Amino acid sequence: MTARRILFWLHLFTGITVGSVVAFLAITGSILAFRSQIIRWSEHKFVSAVAPAQGCVTPSQILTNTASLGYGAPSSWMSYADHRPTEVAFPHGRLLLVDACSGAVLDANAGQLRGFFDQVHDLHRYVAFVGTKNEGLRSIKNACVLAFLFLLVSGLVLWLPRQWTWKHARVGLVPKWKGLGRTSEWSLHTVVGFWLFLPLVTIVLTGLIMAYAWANGLLYRVAGETLPPARAEREARADVLPVERYKDLDRLIAKAAAQDPAWSSLMFRMPPARGKEIAFTLDEGNGGDPRTKSQLSLTRKTAEVSKWTRYQDNTRARRWRLLAHFVHTGELFGIVGQTVSLLTALGTVLLVLTGFSLSIRRWFAWRGRKKRAHRTPQSMRNSIAA
Repeated sequence: MTARRILFWLHLFTGITVGSVVAFLAITGSILAFRSQIIRWSEHKFVSAVAPAQGCVTPSQILTNTASLGYGAPSSWMSYADHRPTEVAFPHGRLLLVDACSGAVLDANAGQLRGFFDQVHDLHRYVAFVGTKNEGLRSIKNACVLAFLFLLVSGLVLWLPRQWTWKHARVGLVPKWKGLGRTSEWSLHTVVGFWLFLPLVTIVLTGLIMAYAWANGLLYRVAGETLPPARAEREARADVLPVERYKDLDRLIAKAAAQDPAWSSLMFRMPPARGKEIAFTLDEGNGGDPRTKSQLSLTRKTAEVSKWTRYQDNTRARRWRLLAHFVHTGELFGIVGQTVSLLTALGTVLLVLTGFSLSIRRWFAWRGRKKRAHRTPQSMRNSIAA
């Protein structure tokens, strides 16, 4: 058996083994491709009368009013520099859209659509549903992503024409449709795999960086740096900031907004009752590019800047790591990147379907040959006996 033949069978068996998981990731990924645009479109009718300015209610008033609605203590706050309403989040996925000037609640169920996308994201990345992670299934999923990288590379090697002429190369470049059948399926499988090779490899490699510590460490080594120790997850604290101290947040929010006059969104998580600092995330873009984001920490007593980290202030490896997520989703390249990401996900589903179909056809063809080979000696013996 030749090396090419061995590679083909490895490609075939690997595809049969991991195909279902790859299709699952592609389907969930396609749902998430335009998540931000879908959410924004669904909330386009909820706008503030004017952008936040003098004469409007203070952030503490908005927080105090929403805290009295019976949803519990607010967990996070996000405001925008334009006419988009302020977002006040609560536990259990509740999200209120509030007029940034009048303080009126515009929508009390904004978290439903976002919650759906959050669940799809958890399924896609963690194989988790309703916040419950399954580390065993997640390990299987990550292994299948690694196996998919082998499928892509081996598929490209198998695609390489034996002779570099247009007649031989066009078979893998231009689809050949002859109705429903093996020839058309093989052509689709080959052509789609070739044209989607680069975006698929990019998505898989960035996915591996987010999935495996060794892949993340390799990224840091390539950048000439050492992987920093993993941050310990913070446990939820019961000593939440009491309502009567919400007024302390007004000057902190004002200071954070003044720190970067070009900000388009400003977000922070509600701090506990005790603590020296409060952290803000400022974004000058639309949320899809880490190069426009910055992390700001202010001392809670004096509102002085204790730390301000912009994208360019990070180390080279950290910048690469921040980019990996947005390259994976395509958001880094805007609508074009997200469209390519969606088409790549749909093309991956097509690769899985045609791969399974070709495998089934091959199995039936093998069974047919085996039956014919079994019948031929029997018919010869019957002829001799006659």
